[in-house]
Amino acid sequence: MKAVILKRWLPVLFFTAMFTSCASSGNMSVAQVGVSGSITYQTFYDELSPYGTWIDYPGYGHVWNPHMDGDFRPYATNGYWNYSNEGWVWMSNYSWGWAPFHYGRWLYDDMYGWLWVPGYNWSPAWVTWGYVDNYYCWAPLMPEVNIRVQFGGWRPHDFYWNVCARDHIYDRRLVLQHPSVVNNISNRVTIINNYNITHVHNEYYAKGPAVNEVERYTNRKIEPVSMKQVRNIERMEQKGNQMRVFSPQVQHPQPAAVSQSPAGQPQQVQRQAQLPHPARQEPVRQPPVRNEAPRPQAVMQPHPREFRQMPESSPARPVRMNDKWPSMERSMQRSNIERLPVHRDNGGSPHQGGRMQGRNNRGR
Repeated sequence: MKAVILKRWLPVLFFTAMFTSCASSGNMSVAQVGVSGSITYQTFYDELSPYGTWIDYPGYGHVWNPHMDGDFRPYATNGYWNYSNEGWVWMSNYSWGWAPFHYGRWLYDDMYGWLWVPGYNWSPAWVTWGYVDNYYCWAPLMPEVNIRVQFGGWRPHDFYWNVCARDHIYDRRLVLQHPSVVNNISNRVTIINNYNITHVHNEYYAKGPAVNEVERYTNRKIEPVSMKQVRNIERMEQKGNQMRVFSPQVQHPQPAAVSQSPAGQPQQVQRQAQLPHPARQEPVRQPPVRNEAPRPQAVMQPHPREFRQMPESSPARPVRMNDKWPSMERSMQRSNIERLPVHRDNGGSPHQGGRMQGRNNRGR
């Protein structure tokens, strides 16, 4: 009898063992289906801290300045453009490039250099595209740009534009021109009105030039690659006709009164942003009104455990449309950042908790 039962169950046990082995080794594509997950602003803070300085910047909250030597430019340095089924996507060769080039915005400060402002939405790239003469041009979006209203008409400062000859836009080693090669570029560039919407919050982003147009200039056939989400933080790379992308949803923080950090989890210290017209509070002695519609919550901004506090007297401010060309040298900008006083919340130590172990020595 035992032999009969064992004979019946042997195929089931064999199949179960094979399925478990394949799933654990990652050989089955089923294990990757629907992989998205979620992260918080604390993830940005923990993962980017080894590669830059977090600064409390007036008007924009907590921004990140990469520790880069030389003339770093977002969407220009150490990367290239690839064409996907969702538009032109920036492929950064930096190990930290999964975040600053696909979430949030960039701004340039003449005193502190390039600063990244975190955001909640993933896209192939947060840039505006255009062309002038025989060049393609693109510029990182600043934080205050209203995507739904100003996207097509926004003109960044000349310094923000990256310029490349049209027939080299698809090169893996981009040969960029200094923005000054195009005289009065911000007023002459023609914006490419080719947009798509993100999967989560339905925000518009620029897809870039039409692929058939790029094929004519480059004299190359361009096959779009498909996006494949991965579970862990890693550098974007293409394998065959698939692009491996870490693009989880970023959780919005909850009001501190109802948001409690579980034991052992990274603490999210939050603060309430100023409302333009705060509602007048009712006296405490009055009883609550039944069936009252909930009041809109103020936007809550996570507060990193350690960041550099910019003095109120600092002359730093973003370089804008009508400003003169930036004049500070990179070494001076780095010196300014290192002199900022360091603020630690709750007496925390630098890079305390949250960050994955063994990630400090990743290449820049």
